[in-house]
Amino acid sequence: MKNDPYSFFRGSNHLFWSDFAGDWQINRFGGSAFSRTWIEGDSHVYNMGAYLNNAGHVAFGFDDYDDALVADYQYDIWRFCISMVLDAWQNKKFDDKELSKAIRVFAKTYLKTITSFDRVDLFSCSFNQHNTCKPLSRFLAKTSKKYSRERMLGKWTEVSDGNVRKFRVIEGKLSSVDAETRRKISQAFQGYLRTIPEEFASVNELHNKILDVAERRGAGTGSLGLRRYYVLIAGNTEHAYDDLILDVKQQKHPTAFAYLSDEEVKEYEYNFENHAHRHAEAYKALAEHPDQHLGWLSMDGECFSVRERSPFKNDFPTVMLEKTKNYYRMAAQWAEIMATKHLRAARRLNHSVDQYVFEATINRIARDREEEFAIFTARIAKSYAMQVRKDWLYFCEGF
Repeated sequence: MKNDPYSFFRGSNHLFWSDFAGDWQINRFGGSAFSRTWIEGDSHVYNMGAYLNNAGHVAFGFDDYDDALVADYQYDIWRFCISMVLDAWQNKKFDDKELSKAIRVFAKTYLKTITSFDRVDLFSCSFNQHNTCKPLSRFLAKTSKKYSRERMLGKWTEVSDGNVRKFRVIEGKLSSVDAETRRKISQAFQGYLRTIPEEFASVNELHNKILDVAERRGAGTGSLGLRRYYVLIAGNTEHAYDDLILDVKQQKHPTAFAYLSDEEVKEYEYNFENHAHRHAEAYKALAEHPDQHLGWLSMDGECFSVRERSPFKNDFPTVMLEKTKNYYRMAAQWAEIMATKHLRAARRLNHSVDQYVFEATINRIARDREEEFAIFTARIAKSYAMQVRKDWLYFCEGF
């Protein structure tokens, strides 16, 4: 977090929610019960990335649901645009005028996507190399060629003399676990299998043999300090590289949970067994093709999310955005992805009331106010980014 303001911002989501939760400004373009949807909760430029969805496509979108919850859509927009400012300052590629325009492009594209969405394949469409802007499509094409399950397994595992695959010991990243921890995870694994979505249960019956367990260290920024394990699962063919790695991660309450009203807390506790269950439901709501190994388990009185570690996990390198036209394209692409996921989640969330109520609400609030919304969003993003930079300086001075 001392490295730069952006890293500090990533590791201090609690400050963002402390400053903005319940802020009166949320009412300008939202603040109603129907402007809420599942949000990522910790949206920023590097919480979108490449991954392999269960349809077999290398796609791009949200890849972290630890802080996801139901809240006003603007919180995701504000936090993401703040990260755009901090990231641009760090990369030193664009001046203040260009940065302001990029944020306005983001805000306008978000509204346009929400209020004019007419795709019939909302719940299956994905953002891949064939339907994204040039900077992102090139990145996804390279990721598809460079990354593979074989490459991932080669990095994290090795094959012993007995032709048995096991995890490598990688200093600072991966370490072996004791027999007791392995026993507990193996025992809890049976409970996990019962949490997998019904439509994928038959698939996962083929992937239930644990080959090895290791402790994952030093990953993430805001999630540092949480218990995390990699579980190596045997493949269901004779192929040498069809084994998979499950990411088992301790889940605490989402950062914004501390700022929910008593009524919202009761609603939360009624709908979810624990925070890992909430994580799985958020993932299913926001993703177009949820991970077929998605689930959760309980161990030592704590809950852990379970998902497959994607062989194509990769972050888009914003430092490569040097031309303003490509930066504006990427701003629009980020916004379209966020809006699509918010819309998809809202349709699922409101299916028992009126599945179109979210976009109808946004359309009513923001109709003919696109420019006002864009300027308002840019003002919040730039002013708060300056505050983050001040907070970072105080943080560095204090530590």
